[in-house]
Amino acid sequence: MSKQNTLQKNETSKLHVNLNHKDSLFRMIFNDKKDLLELYNAINGTAHTHIEDLTLFTLEDAIYISYKNDISFLFDESLSLYEHQSTLNPNMPLRGFIYFARNYEAYIKLRHLDIHSSVLQKIPLPRYIVFYNGTTDTPERRTLYLSDAFSAHPGQKGCLQCEATLLNINYGKNQALMKHCRKLGEYAFFIHSIRSHTAHGKSLENAVSAAVDECIQKHILEDFLVKHRAEVENMVLSSFDQENHDRILKEYYEQKGIEKGKILTEIQLIQRMISKNLPLDTLSQFFEESALNTSQITEAIQQHPEMDESQIYALLYESLSGEEKDI
Repeated sequence: MSKQNTLQKNETSKLHVNLNHKDSLFRMIFNDKKDLLELYNAINGTAHTHIEDLTLFTLEDAIYISYKNDISFLFDESLSLYEHQSTLNPNMPLRGFIYFARNYEAYIKLRHLDIHSSVLQKIPLPRYIVFYNGTTDTPERRTLYLSDAFSAHPGQKGCLQCEATLLNINYGKNQALMKHCRKLGEYAFFIHSIRSHTAHGKSLENAVSAAVDECIQKHILEDFLVKHRAEVENMVLSSFDQENHDRILKEYYEQKGIEKGKILTEIQLIQRMISKNLPLDTLSQFFEESALNTSQITEAIQQHPEMDESQIYALLYESLSGEEKDI
């Protein structure tokens, strides 16, 4: 057994899957190392066959509960991060930067690298791919840059950069890639089938069931869907429901001109004042232009002391929007 393979087996025993987030269908499909290696080869134009050298590298993230990534793994002296997105997110390079920093921190500890040494410490090459299958039209391939977020200094790259390669994996897109990775092409067809059935008037639940039947009949993801049908249907329904929920809240925020950063600051301040038993009426002027008032935030904090500011923010605006989910 190679030294790298031995290391990777040791790493596996020290790393754990994040159980704080529902698994995604994309991650579930590519949880099999054989399929993941095929996807890696298709993206990088390689023909590797040593599956035993591929190690899933998922952080134990009790500390990073607000962050999650779909798939990260070590292979071919590279640290690959694969993210699946159903909505366009220009902040993926920033998220990737955070993910890679955490992963490299774990890698350094596992390899016992001495970053204070006078000898150069070697680390895996980062590879960052975002698989997009939302309904917004976008090129088959584009690169997103962290430096685009440096708004205060346009045109200046600074000392940091993180690049995310976004691949449009909607059905009919990136056909060369789909040809070299059968599971990716079949996944694209499955999502396309769901959308086609909803476009023809079926409810989401019936559309998912019909798409599963169609794919099984056409031998698309057949074994996977037969074995995991109930789990897949529940997962897809939950995923599509969450997409719609996020869209409703986003539209509501934009209509009201709500600035998330400002609200989070307000929540943090009230949390600190409550913990120190300070009078909240001194904040009246600070909250004069807030989308929420002091009492609303205070009540939410007191009812849910276990929640962090981001969770309280989501809870408040979910109730404030008063919108019904409409798939």
